[in-house]
Amino acid sequence: MTSLFCFSQNAVIDSLDRVIKNHKSEDTTYVNLRISYVAKKMFLTPSDTTWTDYNRKTLEISKRLKYAKGIALSYNSLGIIQHYFLSDPLEALDYYQESYAIIENEPTLKKYAVGVLTNIGLINYEQQEYDKSLKTFKTLLEYPDYRTNTLFNIGNIYGHKKQLDSSIYYYKGAIFEAEKSNNIMHIANIKSNLGLVQSTAGYLNEGLKNTTESLALVEENNLEMLRVSAYVNAAEVYLKNDNIEKAEYYATNSLKLNEALNSLATKNSALETLAHVYERKGDYKNALSHYKEHIIIKDSVINADRKLEISRKEIQYEADKDRAIAQVEIARQKSIKNASIIGGSGLIAASLIGFILYRRKQEAVTKTKEAEFNAKVSDTELKALRSQMNPHFIFNSLNSIGDYILKNDTQSASDYLGKFAKLMRLTLENSEKSEILLSEDISLLKTYLDIERKRFENRFDYRIEVDNTLDADNILIPPMILQPFLENSIIHGLNKNTEKGQIIISFKDQNNMIVCSVDDNGVGRQNSESATSNTSNTSMGIAITKSRIDIINKLKNTNGDLKIIDKAKGTRVEVSLPIQFAY
Repeated sequence: MTSLFCFSQNAVIDSLDRVIKNHKSEDTTYVNLRISYVAKKMFLTPSDTTWTDYNRKTLEISKRLKYAKGIALSYNSLGIIQHYFLSDPLEALDYYQESYAIIENEPTLKKYAVGVLTNIGLINYEQQEYDKSLKTFKTLLEYPDYRTNTLFNIGNIYGHKKQLDSSIYYYKGAIFEAEKSNNIMHIANIKSNLGLVQSTAGYLNEGLKNTTESLALVEENNLEMLRVSAYVNAAEVYLKNDNIEKAEYYATNSLKLNEALNSLATKNSALETLAHVYERKGDYKNALSHYKEHIIIKDSVINADRKLEISRKEIQYEADKDRAIAQVEIARQKSIKNASIIGGSGLIAASLIGFILYRRKQEAVTKTKEAEFNAKVSDTELKALRSQMNPHFIFNSLNSIGDYILKNDTQSASDYLGKFAKLMRLTLENSEKSEILLSEDISLLKTYLDIERKRFENRFDYRIEVDNTLDADNILIPPMILQPFLENSIIHGLNKNTEKGQIIISFKDQNNMIVCSVDDNGVGRQNSESATSNTSNTSMGIAITKSRIDIINKLKNTNGDLKIIDKAKGTRVEVSLPIQFAY
């Protein structure tokens, strides 16, 4: 049965639509009507593909009228479509920043800053930048009219940080604020999340109560925008309450409903829940299948490249803002200079201002170069980590473990899983370190090679040689710098080899440089059939390693180098690095 609330909303929306159609001129009133219509209806019909064109037309009219409010809010609406409807946070961030730049320069638009900053904070939240997101939302607590959303978002962040009592506290505060205005959509959404967090914290009865109340509000008020997320949360809550049938029902239906929305984050959560459901039911084949799909989607939703791109956009936005401020300051200094000339002391003032501006320009150039170099460092570190955490390698390892399980070879499965878990743990632990001990890196390489040997059924052997003059417990090198070349040797060089593969890894001291090499007896780069189909992966590994060496050379003023040598049979890769001691 449709509620009075929903009926009332539809009546207002229909009335607005009629007013817009009957409005004769494209003026600021017309723009305001369109913005109001979007705010009331867009979230009720998120799968409507015409919203992008509708908002672009509003933006076009606003620009023609030079109407700052219309431009800012149209940009924000376009960001919302990319962010929430099309799952493209990078494109959304561009629109949000365009919107916020206009709002910052127009004091009368200050009240709209909350919505835009909230959306930017949510992008950081979705990319698991929780501390950055939390800082934004706690700042927004000073706006009392928007406390419901702000408290709700803070509750979400604490939930993901596993600080469940804090999460529950802020959710309850959000419900209290939402009930003041009887905002049914907010109440239903908050209760859904609160129910999940309470269940996770062990308050099963309270969690189930809030979940059922949320589902009831969704049904009674036809809150289609919330249905998918409410179903996903409900599935997890029922799973925690051992109600497997309802958990499966809500998780399965959330996937079906999500096909129209195409939300990767929602699909990711539903697949993870279904994996647990099938595991509880003893259907291990389906459990493994859903878990694999969950892992793949999770990697695409939250990945290093996307985080890096978002960080770049934020840095670029701040740089553009600083540049605009500098231009205003330069203009002001020019006015001072002109006045000084008129007053008779122009030459001295002009010289002084010229010197100041020159110094500022030099400082700006230096800072720009530093920022570019730091961005390159961050880019290289993130890409190096991603190359080590290759999704294909993870997926293939999970496949191999699954095969052993299906064959009831529990010992092999256990051995493989132990090595795989160790490699993932060590890789993540070392991801924040620019250098580790040579002995630690050798241990990492051994674990990686043992996993690959097992996956390729012992089709190759390897040995690691270290010069007697090198103390592996006192020399520092970048972690896993040889891993991309080992991967190339195994997949491209040895995989097509008719004889048993041999890989020799060596670390030698040459002229105060440590030469790290990978030598294989594979088919070589020219003869590898996979060389043509996997050129991008190979080139990426080489490019990442070169970037890492360039950074080391710049920081330490050295001449590190990368050489790839084609042999009569096989390939040899040499990475030269400056020797650095731990103590």
